[in-house]
Amino acid sequence: MTPNKRSLHIESSGQLCIYCGACVGVCPLNCIYLDETRITFDEKICTRCEICVKACPVGAIEIG
Repeated sequence: MTPNKRSLHIESSGQLCIYCGACVGVCPLNCIYLDETRITFDEKICTRCEICVKACPVGAIEIG
């Protein structure tokens, strides 16, 4: 990760993520992967555009 990129993580406390796939569908770089137990991000590709943050209906994605 380059120093100017902010960290990206899924907030898992309280089981916020409902695995709806909304973030996967809106990612312009296709760097979000979903299976039935977790979501992962390819940090090397992600530009921290925050489109996925806005698309998440339960606020489970944070970029900090």
